[in-house]
Amino acid sequence: MARILALGACSLALSFCLFMVFYFPSSELTRILSIFLPITYLIIYFVGFSKISNKLLYRIIFFNFILTSLVLLFIAYQFSFNSEYMILMLVVYNIILVALPTPKQVFTFFGIIFTLLLITLLFSDISIGFSLLITVSFGYVFALSYLISKQKKSLNQRNHQNTEILKALVNNTNDSIFLVDYFSNEIKDANERTKKVFGLEDVNELLSEKYYQLFADEEFIPSNRNEIVQAITQYGFFQKEALFKRKDGSQFLGYLHLSPFKAVRNNYYLIQIKDVDSKS
Repeated sequence: MARILALGACSLALSFCLFMVFYFPSSELTRILSIFLPITYLIIYFVGFSKISNKLLYRIIFFNFILTSLVLLFIAYQFSFNSEYMILMLVVYNIILVALPTPKQVFTFFGIIFTLLLITLLFSDISIGFSLLITVSFGYVFALSYLISKQKKSLNQRNHQNTEILKALVNNTNDSIFLVDYFSNEIKDANERTKKVFGLEDVNELLSEKYYQLFADEEFIPSNRNEIVQAITQYGFFQKEALFKRKDGSQFLGYLHLSPFKAVRNNYYLIQIKDVDSKS
């Protein structure tokens, strides 16, 4: 997600750069600064493919948003707050404010940029009326963005709480539960009980593996495909006993419950396996 934000910011910075190069009569320094902005976001985008955490990447993007805004403010001062440029600058500021994910970042961004904006306006030659129009416009967007970020934070907190509750319920069951990608057949997640059922040290050992590799007979799914499709069409799920294999190669009889479902834009299988030989 952070890489997508960096790529979107790069596109915005590139659009700004093209405006500066082809629309506004700019000095050499202004052109260099304009070209510099999309390059910084492009670098951040490629850094996102490293082992850097999403949290740190978001922080880097945030600091780069501030750097971008300072560059825009510097150019505005060089242009003596040209009215056409001010429209472009305020549009960029608005997009940045809306893109910031947390109320703290919105407030920090506003505090830094708004303070410097007021200082540069005081030292400029533009009229008081135009200065007020700029500050009021910026303040209005800040207020709106702050409210939006508060709502996003509240929604994320509720989603996190619901996720933790669901995770606790799933991990407290005696069955092994897998989340499988509908199209790739890859295991995306598994509960803690899976470690005991399949003799694993860590559930990550199974992630990205094909789910049919859980079966002692890997042809179990293909050989029962017609029965599975018919059961899912009629009941919404498929149930049957099958032999499964543990990490050490041993086999156990399990009761399979397989059901497809859709989450957001992705399709998944939820696979539940009960070890019928286990007494625990």
